[in-house]
Amino acid sequence: MPKDTSYRVLLPSDVQPEKYDLTLEPDFERFMFDGSVKITVDVQEATDSITLHTKELMIASAKFTPADSSKSFAANDIHIKVKEMTCAFGFAEVLPVGKGVLEIEFRGILNDKMAGFYRSQYTDSKGNKKHMATTQFEAIDARRCFPCWDEPARKAVFVVTLIFPDGLTALSNMPQSASEIRKDGKRVETFLQTPNMSTYLLAFCIGEYEYIGDQTKSGVVCRIFCCPGSRAKCAYALKTCIRSLEFYNEFFGVPYPLPKLDMIAIPDFAAGAMENWGLVTYREVALLCDEKTVGASQKQRICSVIAHELAHQWFGNLVTMGWWDDLWLNEGFANWMQTFASDKLHPEWNIWETYVGMEQQRALQLDALRSSHPIQVPIKHAEEVEEVFDAISYCKGGSVVRMIYAVLGEEKFQEGLQVYFKRHSYGNTETTDLWKAWSEVSGKDIGTMMRSWTEQMGFPVLKVLTDPLETPGTDEVEVEQKWFLADGSVEAGDEKKTWMVPMLIAGSKRKAAVTFFDAGSTAKISCGGCNAEGEKWLKFNHGQHIPIRVQYPPSMLARFAADLQSMLPEDRIGLLSDTFALCKAGAMDPIELVKLLKGFDTEANDKVWSELSSVLDGLGKIVRQGLDDAVANAYVSFCAKIFGAAFAKVGWDTKEGDSDNEKKLRSTLIGSVAKYCYKDAAVAAEAKKRFQAFIAAPNDSSVLSADIRGAVLSIVMKAEGTDAVFDQLVAAHDIVTDGAVKINIYAAIGDAPTLALKKRALDWTLSENVRSQDLIYIPASMAVGGREGAEAVFGWIQSEYGQIYGRLGTTSMMLFSSVVRISGAGFVTADKAKEVEAFWKSRSGVEMFNVDCASYVALLEGIVQDDPEGAEPSDRRHHVERRLCRPHEDIGGRQAGGLGLRRRFQARWPPHLRTCRWALEAAAERHSLRFFVRRRRAGKPAAPRAADAPRAWLF
Repeated sequence: MPKDTSYRVLLPSDVQPEKYDLTLEPDFERFMFDGSVKITVDVQEATDSITLHTKELMIASAKFTPADSSKSFAANDIHIKVKEMTCAFGFAEVLPVGKGVLEIEFRGILNDKMAGFYRSQYTDSKGNKKHMATTQFEAIDARRCFPCWDEPARKAVFVVTLIFPDGLTALSNMPQSASEIRKDGKRVETFLQTPNMSTYLLAFCIGEYEYIGDQTKSGVVCRIFCCPGSRAKCAYALKTCIRSLEFYNEFFGVPYPLPKLDMIAIPDFAAGAMENWGLVTYREVALLCDEKTVGASQKQRICSVIAHELAHQWFGNLVTMGWWDDLWLNEGFANWMQTFASDKLHPEWNIWETYVGMEQQRALQLDALRSSHPIQVPIKHAEEVEEVFDAISYCKGGSVVRMIYAVLGEEKFQEGLQVYFKRHSYGNTETTDLWKAWSEVSGKDIGTMMRSWTEQMGFPVLKVLTDPLETPGTDEVEVEQKWFLADGSVEAGDEKKTWMVPMLIAGSKRKAAVTFFDAGSTAKISCGGCNAEGEKWLKFNHGQHIPIRVQYPPSMLARFAADLQSMLPEDRIGLLSDTFALCKAGAMDPIELVKLLKGFDTEANDKVWSELSSVLDGLGKIVRQGLDDAVANAYVSFCAKIFGAAFAKVGWDTKEGDSDNEKKLRSTLIGSVAKYCYKDAAVAAEAKKRFQAFIAAPNDSSVLSADIRGAVLSIVMKAEGTDAVFDQLVAAHDIVTDGAVKINIYAAIGDAPTLALKKRALDWTLSENVRSQDLIYIPASMAVGGREGAEAVFGWIQSEYGQIYGRLGTTSMMLFSSVVRISGAGFVTADKAKEVEAFWKSRSGVEMFNVDCASYVALLEGIVQDDPEGAEPSDRRHHVERRLCRPHEDIGGRQAGGLGLRRRFQARWPPHLRTCRWALEAAAERHSLRFFVRRRRAGKPAAPRAADAPRAWLF
């Protein structure tokens, strides 16, 4: 049955574009541009009106000339609908069926909104402020530049002519075909005709540029362009570009079809990059680096972004989604492909471990909210697509592609892609076209498997009901699936949501063949022999290939904790993130997280340490905001010992022969040292010494390693917290040319410890010193730095809403959505969650980003329990105090009270936290994790109780 598309608001189909001859002349002083476009069209039904998309354009005239006639029809009625972003050209006579040319003269604004045809400011080699002109058309901003059919299925070819001051350089999707100097001294350059493509992929840039270049084995010319003075930072990008292009040529089986591929760094850029066919645009920080001094994380990020954008040259450009419903076809595939390609180029990075800890977790975090959306979202109006440029389209989309790859294997996965590209080159597709290609080559019904993953929101938690290693003689394990929600809420009808889940099961010695948990609530699944004698553990979702959570019984978690280092790093990350998420949702007793953490005492993997840091930071957020200062101080001291001891092993300085992963480990650990150890005198003194060297020469990348630079700046800001330090960072910011260094400075300024400095930091954020694209960094850093920071940022967003929205909301909803997200990012109480939600409902109705507060509230309510086991409030309170204040047991010849808990817990709990569900006593020795949790001796339940019953009261 054909897909129903009647809900889509599209331009009339009676006239179809075939070719645009576009001429533009920007004015760099008045920030305007004049334009004319001659559009070859096919009038398929006789009509007296042609409607196109326009936005912020002034139309001077329009006329239509039939192909077989010299007679032109002038438009006698030009009607612009601002809200619909359309312009209807009415004619006195009915236009004949057949080919013709629609010619339009117009004028537009060379805006500063990072959308359409816009201006970007840069500083030349002499220190002068200048402007370049560039474009960003995706999703629906080609209409800001010229009248067009701005829909992905209305493909056409383009011939671009640019008129600009001589001495500047102009670029477009294709190479130049002609160039001349006019009598007025301006240069006129025309570019070769593009392939058949969508309007959002057209691009051009005009400015002062430097570049380096080379070519692929097949002769495609590759060039990296930048502003004057940055040419030396282009080498790594060029190497990565060529290697990626050559890899894709082979893997996709369809050669890159254009004669050249340019990539250019733009100073003002809303997104990370944009895949314009043959002219890919980037933020400077996402493309440029000094390969000798670049931090390991930024180096890997640049490689991933380039691989992402070049994957789009096939997936999105050569074959394009028919409508924005299938945006994930572009972004989800490129999200997966960037990691696949980076892993092929740099297998030593083990970058899939990073994917599991970052991309997959971003997808799971957002998709665990009731306000999430399916991967495939019905888009009625094209402007609605801005709402789905998020972690669902990108990261969940990428995660389900990874799931398909795991089910099919590389050979069939690649074969299906090659069929897809050859069948649909230069055309438009829907999601089902890709499923068909993979189904044909594999013999598997991919469409049926994927329907539950792409057409409904959310994902399941698989609850393992029986421990297969405790049931000898059977190869089956009973598993239950249900919709996982971060806040643990349950509503009528939730049980109807099920998924077809590939079961990837492995034991410590063997892996099972892939089976499927068909849509249903419970099932008995074969272990495939993975529970045979001698197995130490059995893991579901082996390798974390499926975007789900898994809940294990305590006995299985205990086996994992006892032998974690025999598991894949991806599985260690998955276990940790799943357990923490389940605890936050109230589905698992927090004691199980504590027990699992004990197993990481010999951890050395940088990505696993990153996840450990994330979990401990998440717990810290709850402790520091939900509990009293004594508990918060104890927790900080606990974490300081963990990370301080681990960091002492790797040290401040890069060692000769350190791998990129070892550099990332150092960066991760010192990042946590900056959070928890900044009061340590030795740490602060060493950071200060390195800080002063940086301040003396902020553009000298050799004086402070990029891998520790951000942490060093933050330590000094937190430790000293003075106006002098603030002024030094601002002064460094104003002369630094490296965008990565500026981001480090923003994060450090966001760590300002006093309310006065926090206010000063937020005020400075809205100054002209900070580009709109960077506006989010300071409040994002501040919001997660503690209760005062969260309050300061939320108050700032409320009081400065108009200015913030003016700079971001009218420019990029993708950027503005980050403001929505951080407004509640630092809170953990139900009252604050409601307050944040109410604020956004009163402004724009956007509340989806704030529901995540509720998951922290759920965990806080698990820690703080008002009604444990029926005891009287006064008895419970005194019992808590008595237990916490008693002399601690001697463990291993040392006092477990090394964190000073006895002294810190003398005061009674505040009224709003009358009782404690569990009290966590922690001690860290060297870099091991030690949690000592005492459960109540009497009446301890053997398993977690039902959601409506009182839970175990732990000590």
